Amino acid sequence: MLADQSIDTYLQRLAGKSSTPGGGAAAGIAGAQAAALLGMVAQYSKDESLSLPTIIAMCETSSRHFLALADQDIAGFNQVMAAYGLPANDSAAKQRKQVALQQALETAALAPTEMLKACLALLSTAITLRDRGNKNLITDVGIAASLLLSCIQSSRLNLLVNLKAITNQTFRDDSLSLLAATATPIADFNQLINSIEAGLAP
Repeated sequence: MLADQSIDTYLQRLAGKSSTPGGGAAAGIAGAQAAALLGMVAQYSKDESLSLPTIIAMCETSSRHFLALADQDIAGFNQVMAAYGLPANDSAAKQRKQVALQQALETAALAPTEMLKACLALLSTAITLRDRGNKNLITDVGIAASLLLSCIQSSRLNLLVNLKAITNQTFRDDSLSLLAATATPIADFNQLINSIEAGLAP
């Protein structure tokens, strides 16, 4: 599991001649760092009208969830590669391979789907901490938002590449609806980051 590895070990694996971990895992790590940063800002915030212990606990849970999704992405990709490697010597084998491949592709699409949802769930927390969190840590909120935006964009790419080969129309429609629903949050994240940058301008 990625959570059990040192940063150096993870980076060596990421840079190594292996298909996993790859971009999906990197997206999950970005999301985990974002959630952890927001949790840190909440730890140092003093606004008693905020439910800070709840925010802190939610960020901790979210960070662990992103790490689990990074591992899930690795497992999903490996399942796809295993399905591509199945024999297709005759029509029956070809059919079995196609079924296995479709199942694997749908499984692989789940991690980026859940990463998107997890990112969107943190938007309101990031906005709240920008507005009412410790002002000395406003840049950390902006960096967290930037990491979440990166995770969203990365997860969109990973979901789209799987959808190209998925034939289940219901699955495709649900995924495309989610992708369309990210347009406004992406704009909101950009606005959040830009507002912080504008406030820091000399």
